[in-house]
Amino acid sequence: MISQALLYVCFSVLAGSFILMLVPNNVRPEVKIPKRLLLISAGTLPIFAFFPVLDITLFIAPRLGLVESFKLVLTTYTVGTAWNFTLLGSVVLILLISIVKETEKSRFAYLGTLLTLGLMLTVAWSSHAGSIDPTMGLISHFLHLTAVSVWVGILLMIGWCAVNHQHWLTFLSWFSAVAIGCLAAAVLSGVLLMDVMVDGYISSWVGSYGQGLLIKHLFLVPLLFYALVNGVIVKYKLSKDAAFNPIPWIRVEGFILLTIFMITAAFTQQSPPHGNNLTTEAISPLFNLFHGSTIEPGQSIGFVVNMYTVGFFFLSILLFGVLILSFLKKASILLSFLISCFLVSSIYIMLMVTMVIR
Repeated sequence: MISQALLYVCFSVLAGSFILMLVPNNVRPEVKIPKRLLLISAGTLPIFAFFPVLDITLFIAPRLGLVESFKLVLTTYTVGTAWNFTLLGSVVLILLISIVKETEKSRFAYLGTLLTLGLMLTVAWSSHAGSIDPTMGLISHFLHLTAVSVWVGILLMIGWCAVNHQHWLTFLSWFSAVAIGCLAAAVLSGVLLMDVMVDGYISSWVGSYGQGLLIKHLFLVPLLFYALVNGVIVKYKLSKDAAFNPIPWIRVEGFILLTIFMITAAFTQQSPPHGNNLTTEAISPLFNLFHGSTIEPGQSIGFVVNMYTVGFFFLSILLFGVLILSFLKKASILLSFLISCFLVSSIYIMLMVTMVIR
């Protein structure tokens, strides 16, 4: 799970950096991206992508031996073949970053973007979705990974590598369109992925995969709030006060997106549910906390409003109000992020206590 999360961070850093290099200086803040950061991201990519290969190798090693199992996975398994291309692409990207000159930045950025997209394609090829449906699974996973990497990457690089907030209004004018496009692509590809990976969205909440999917989707609530803040409210404040610093709110949005990426990395390592029958063996520990571990064959999920539902509903509204207040009062990044997490937790608990097994 950790390796997949860090893999997604590497993709975000690379995608965001190369895209910002392609954008003219007069339509974005000045950004200083350390070459070392790009080298670390490109160099660790094949390491983080190797863990699924290692898992399969260790699984079959007791029967064939470690060396033979490793050879078998790399030459015959899709995950191994895809990793070979990941390693090759990463080596080329490292060489490109190492030898590029400052005067060749634009051409370098085009090549870097193409190589990063190619590396994302190799990861999508070896994904769960790609193994279940080689065509639709690969396309939807690639689109999803690309859309979110671009969105997260630009936010992270602007949030942490910008040396000022000059040209911010001009930056927002094109980035807002990019963010909307990424959101639309992520939603569309996410729906396609769910169609490939799960047979029933609500029934999947019983398992760990479905729990991760639900929590990921709940984080879209604070994400859309901060997207609205950065795309509309910050633009209005800057038009009235040129000294207003918008970078902290870009950082919070980036943190929320990064959290969604981490959750994605965690639940994509779980076995996706198939079939509509609930089983005790597939139940999630999180689901256990609310409903116990005993599920009879043929039972299904329903919803019943109770006093706990009403209580957590009003708590969620209160926390959303506090989230708005944190922006108005210019609260710290950490506090705003924690409030967002409390809001997501409240909505999650509300849904869990409303669910019944019948």
